[in-house]
Amino acid sequence: MANITLRDCNGTIYGIENLEYLDMSGFICKVLSVHLLSHFPKLITLIAQNANLGIGLNTLKTASEFLKMNLHLQHIDLTKNSIQQLPDDLFDHLFRHKLSIILDRNNLQSLPNFPSKPNTIQQISLKYNKISCLSKDNIANLNIIKPSSVFLRGNPIECSCNTLSFLKWVHHSGFISDVDEIECVLQNGTLAILSHFLRNLKTYEISCQTELWITLASCITSFTIVALIFGIVYYRYRFAFEYFFLRIKMKLRHYQPLLEEFNYDAFISYSHTDKTWVKTLHDKLEPKGFSFCIDDKDFLAGVNIAECIVKAINSSRKVIFVITEEFLKSNWGTYEIEMTRMHAFREGRESMIIIILKDNIKKDKLPKALKEIWYKVVCIVWPSDSEAPYNSEEIFYEKLCITLSDGRMRISDDNCLM
Repeated sequence: MANITLRDCNGTIYGIENLEYLDMSGFICKVLSVHLLSHFPKLITLIAQNANLGIGLNTLKTASEFLKMNLHLQHIDLTKNSIQQLPDDLFDHLFRHKLSIILDRNNLQSLPNFPSKPNTIQQISLKYNKISCLSKDNIANLNIIKPSSVFLRGNPIECSCNTLSFLKWVHHSGFISDVDEIECVLQNGTLAILSHFLRNLKTYEISCQTELWITLASCITSFTIVALIFGIVYYRYRFAFEYFFLRIKMKLRHYQPLLEEFNYDAFISYSHTDKTWVKTLHDKLEPKGFSFCIDDKDFLAGVNIAECIVKAINSSRKVIFVITEEFLKSNWGTYEIEMTRMHAFREGRESMIIIILKDNIKKDKLPKALKEIWYKVVCIVWPSDSEAPYNSEEIFYEKLCITLSDGRMRISDDNCLM
């Protein structure tokens, strides 16, 4: 019956119940009936080469029914059927004899799911498929089935560190019968006879372990370098990250910064050791119509301090930094300077910063963040020499009032209103 061109295999063949050998090669079995062979109870050899069974078998809803009545089968040849996979239960029957299954020249990339039962399969031929190696599950299945021979010639077998466990199994199991005829692809792309490669397997295994350690060391080194770079970048721009994270957090809480009007004329940033001096500054300027945000009276209890600082900066027309020796020692002082700088850059409010220098603080002792924007700030020095002309508290407050009212002014080379 070989090479008889049939339209499909969607039917049942009757009248030859004693048939032992059937060659249905060339049939067009894209449409396949589970009952096609059900009237051949004595069938021993089934040859179905180039019969489109790669499509037909996988369209069956109950593939176990296809060979259910052919329990005397011993030899099944499904060569050249474009098979990518077989139904899991196709051979799940109590056959009377061990099977020899030929699946040459198909598109298999792994071992089909044969029943995990010992002494059910005599031979499995998988020549000229697309198998690079057998998986751990495939190997475990073969160890249970224990076929006398497995053929893998013509497959793109991979001989590399990635397939080392498979290669060790081939070397020790003895299941692969055509190992002298198998060409395997090395990591450099060249071909080698598998049996020759396996003779030096121990040496190759050692080289793989060395390569693994080199790869691991490279990965750790790369990760360390990336982490170091990220750490440096984060440390360099940590206040920028902090500022934008706080902005996002406040936005999620539906906080809306004022666009044109401000709650305060200025937010005063200072060291708590200078609290008495700041209170005096506040009490002298408030009667002149200025409103100030000061942490002791305006920060809400229970709210994150960093969030209070950003909100105070957003809500104030100016930010006054009272720079003293104690302020320079304060971490929060540096933090507030960085947050203000980020806000001024983001909102285009470059004239919002006022510096009051006390304790004869010199410019070179100022925080780096202030030095970088020094040309943009207004600096007023608290009078320390009562004998110097135009260096009095009265003039100091006059300058501060002008600055709070009109923005920033530049007088003298180092931007300080003296």
